[in-house]
Amino acid sequence: MERKLLYAFRGWIAFVAFMDLGTAFRSYIEKRSFLGDPSDSQYIAGDYTISRIIGMYCILKAFALVHCTLYIHYKPVVSMGGCSLALTMVLYLTEALYFRSSTLTFYVIFPCVLNSITLIGLIYIPKRLRLWDPHNIDGDDENSQLLRQMGGFKKRRVPKKMP
Repeated sequence: MERKLLYAFRGWIAFVAFMDLGTAFRSYIEKRSFLGDPSDSQYIAGDYTISRIIGMYCILKAFALVHCTLYIHYKPVVSMGGCSLALTMVLYLTEALYFRSSTLTFYVIFPCVLNSITLIGLIYIPKRLRLWDPHNIDGDDENSQLLRQMGGFKKRRVPKKMP
């Protein structure tokens, strides 16, 4: 049962990473950011810098979350994924509430809700499954478990050459 929860949560993190890739591609295709107001006097027509920056940040966050999915049993990698989620929520909320460069629309609220659910899961699930417990027998990575299950294959040793 615990492994099913872990696999489901890994799928959830991969889904959030896929959503970030979608946001990145949308930033490059639409060439207009949801942050920033085109009617603003500081807005320069044809300047898509903010959109490109958000696109690159979303790609970087997606890579961090993919690594978090693959290496969830390593505490620093999970910490990196959690920090990227928290930073994204801070970015969206400060742009909407403090700097007022955006309004609270679907494009701000949905990523904040998605990231907060994922962040709560990153805090709770590895502790519940005791992935980081040093006495956990199943704590080693899946690749070594698969190799142990195969068992029949042995390493070939290269014979030493005589001088």
